[in-house]
Amino acid sequence: MPSAQQKETLEQAQIGLNGPGADFRSLVLAIHASNISNLSLLHPRGKVLFAEGEPAQGIFILRTGRATVSISSSEGRVVILRIAQGGDVLGLNSALRNACYNTTIKTIEPCRTEFIPRTALVDLMERNQPAARAISQILSREVADLTERARSLLLPQTAVAKLARLLLDWSEQSVTITRSFTHEEIAQMICSSRETVTRLLARLNTRGIIRVTADSILVCDAAALQKIAVG
Repeated sequence: MPSAQQKETLEQAQIGLNGPGADFRSLVLAIHASNISNLSLLHPRGKVLFAEGEPAQGIFILRTGRATVSISSSEGRVVILRIAQGGDVLGLNSALRNACYNTTIKTIEPCRTEFIPRTALVDLMERNQPAARAISQILSREVADLTERARSLLLPQTAVAKLARLLLDWSEQSVTITRSFTHEEIAQMICSSRETVTRLLARLNTRGIIRVTADSILVCDAAALQKIAVG
């Protein structure tokens, strides 16, 4: 019999099964319908779910909260590739390859996850064709997203243009951006330095394009920010 939490997850997954995120919901439904081993966990802010280079023991399904997905160089330089949101499947590629995790996942706010061991995941794929298709589509989107992220980081672009693009992306949800990240973390997202980010934010603030407060960044002139982002 499914637990109360599993029933809740099934009901949530069944909503809008054919809409956005349908592949994720199909995978969650298949996992719980098959009663395969999974472990529901609560994590505080700052918890590392897994680290780059560790053997991939399985996948984490991020149910609520957000986490950074990062890579690092041998010199210790960190680049944040993206921000994982509720509905993301983490560690999937590495687990299927039976390799080491190729990223580090660190929570930036309290999160709830479900952990699926690699052996259970592989068994599910072999027995459940819809789950295998869903996993294939999730991996395909991951590759596409990483390609776009690499394009934004590697193609010739100034630090201020990268910062402007990042602020515009964040402001798609609201013109007032909650300051969830330090200047160091923002620098890791645009392959720059903390000092550069601090200077550029101050410059944009002085020009009236954004307004920086202790706990938020308000986009005052999206058109000017867009011009900087493409310039």
